[in-house]
Amino acid sequence: MGVLVFAAPALLVVVLGYAVGYAVADWFGASAAAGEAVGWGTGLVLLAAVVVALVRWRRRSRR
Repeated sequence: MGVLVFAAPALLVVVLGYAVGYAVADWFGASAAAGEAVGWGTGLVLLAAVVVALVRWRRRSRR
């Protein structure tokens, strides 16, 4: 159960980033393969940004 506490929100962030990235790529007329790549890249970048923001917030709140 402990893994699910972290995995479920992380998966939601990646899926949200994927959906946004895929929609933007589709809006610009990219192919399906390019949309997949842009979607996954956007999802992983969003996950990294959320993790960095949480780490910074956690460090700041400990002071």
